Amino acid sequence: MAMSQTLVFGHCRLDVGNESLWRDDERVPLRPKTFAVLRYLVTNPGRLVTKEELLDNVWHNVVVDDELLRGYVRELRQLLGDDVTAPKFIETVARRGYRFIKYVRRFFIPDR
Repeated sequence: MAMSQTLVFGHCRLDVGNESLWRDDERVPLRPKTFAVLRYLVTNPGRLVTKEELLDNVWHNVVVDDELLRGYVRELRQLLGDDVTAPKFIETVARRGYRFIKYVRRFFIPDR
């Protein structure tokens, strides 16, 4: 039986199999790359994810600059109601990368 992973943090849940983010009972629209950045950070909670690691894993072999990545992180912060000066979800580690700092619970739900 196939299992779908759901990651819960704060009032949000990330449905990995359906590529959707929910805040309470409301679906939060995300662009595909925005979802991919969030998924990578949430699946690596509490540890520094370097910019290079994030770029390699989300964009694979496509060359993109740091400004593009910053734009996606800025978008995520806005959607999550996060603040760069007092982060609750995504912490910036200057010139190195990002750390997802909210506690994450993982659930596996059987696919139907």
